[in-house]
Amino acid sequence: MKDSIQPIDIVIAWVDGQDLNLKHKRQQFINQSAASNAIEATRFASNDEIYFCIASILKYVPYCGKIYVVTDQQSPQWLDQFEQQNLCEKDKIRIIDHTELFEGHESALPTFNSLSIETMLWNIRGLSEHFIYLNDDFFFNSPSNIHDFLDAERMVIYGHWQNNFIKKMKYLIRRFLQEKMGKIAQPKYSIAQMLSADLVGLTKYYEIHHRPHILNKTILTQYFQQYPSILEKQISFRFRHIDQFLPVGLSNHLAILSNQTILKDDIEIAYLKDDRDIQRFIDQLTHSETQFGCIQSLDQLEQNAEQKVRSALIDKFKDVLPNQIQASIAV
Repeated sequence: MKDSIQPIDIVIAWVDGQDLNLKHKRQQFINQSAASNAIEATRFASNDEIYFCIASILKYVPYCGKIYVVTDQQSPQWLDQFEQQNLCEKDKIRIIDHTELFEGHESALPTFNSLSIETMLWNIRGLSEHFIYLNDDFFFNSPSNIHDFLDAERMVIYGHWQNNFIKKMKYLIRRFLQEKMGKIAQPKYSIAQMLSADLVGLTKYYEIHHRPHILNKTILTQYFQQYPSILEKQISFRFRHIDQFLPVGLSNHLAILSNQTILKDDIEIAYLKDDRDIQRFIDQLTHSETQFGCIQSLDQLEQNAEQKVRSALIDKFKDVLPNQIQASIAV
């Protein structure tokens, strides 16, 4: 790459599932055909992870341009304090409402579906050519180098190849059972990855795991311009559906086919899924070789366990967390 590195924007999807207006809106669209794991409360929960996510970007990602937070008529309560306390420059962080994200595709709103939302990220006005996407429960755990994501204008993708066959058979069987016997098919992350490869004619998919991912805006824009019906079907599902592909996977596979990638083995992250992982997770917060972390389902932990995790994260990011946030999220 050239010495003058172009900033890369970062996009974060966020929702406060406890918001009464959003709860009411979501309830209006839930029906018996929605998969149970697509409407679980924990899928829409927010437990202040967004603040750790943003703090980690400010602390460890010097090449970050704008930070876009995608929401549905919401905003994290203390978001403006990053700017108010001079922890970031003015307008560094910007809210993107679903109405802006789905401009030109308003019929898909409201949506409560992360896959539909991720499918439209290319539509953010002013978004950098390459951008990093992460959920609000992800964070950077150590100093990040742009070459971890983009090297000589080629996207660095971490994972491994998997054959489509078994996943496709499972997908077809579940669809058959749903259509013929009324058994609701549960959407699966691995099946969505397989479908993203199948969509572009690949018989294997490059399996990726939970971590920040780099995407190419032009690749996705051009694909959906060429295949608008695929876009419309994908975003028509208000809740996650077994027929949906993984948008990050689509970007990856299109980039692989056009020789715009560098493929590397996956890397370990600090991953907190339940209270059995707490001490290991906290220990990993101090490991510089652990590049990323994920706080999944913090709302499912017992109060003492949650307090322990929050305290460790506050201590790690205290120099980039506004005072109000530190006080408000210390249970």
